Amino acid sequence: MARRVHFPNKILALLALLVACSDSNESEQMPVVNAADVKIQAQNGVAFADNRPFTGIVYTLWANKKDTAEIVGFRNGVEHGEWKRFYESGKLMERRFFRNGKKTGDYVAWWSNGRKKLDYHFENGEYHGVCKEWSESGLLLKEMTYKQGYEEGRQKAFYDNGKVKANYIISEGRRYGLLGTKNCVNVADSVFKN
Repeated sequence: MARRVHFPNKILALLALLVACSDSNESEQMPVVNAADVKIQAQNGVAFADNRPFTGIVYTLWANKKDTAEIVGFRNGVEHGEWKRFYESGKLMERRFFRNGKKTGDYVAWWSNGRKKLDYHFENGEYHGVCKEWSESGLLLKEMTYKQGYEEGRQKAFYDNGKVKANYIISEGRRYGLLGTKNCVNVADSVFKN
């Protein structure tokens, strides 16, 4: 089923090469296919093509057929390697990594204006470390800390105007501090009024 793939642009070819080489322990060569040329069906969380778990890199083009919309890698039917989505303008929208179907490493997304939207970290499919989210104008909205999928340590959330929405610490499964809003009113505004 191997066949030569014509890449609409050199950037796509470079990205596909990087995705294919993302796992240094992988000895197999990953075929690169246009999503329009292959029929992939999901069954119980596994992607199949030609009645076999799919291994390869699938890219999707925008309707203009010139620019890449998405690149996804699969190994044995589950997501594996680098995953990218692009805006129609060609700017990178999201970038994340999978290892044998589980999220791993950094997941970073950007607004269409180029500002960072979110920055999460995963280990073995779970949130781990500091996860941040920003508004389209660049204002920090959340800064949460996780350990193996659970909140642990300092947690902060902010309104769009920058005021504190929540500021607390999780230690040994217990919360301490400003937990957030009550009846649509910021707790800090109602508790700490002069």
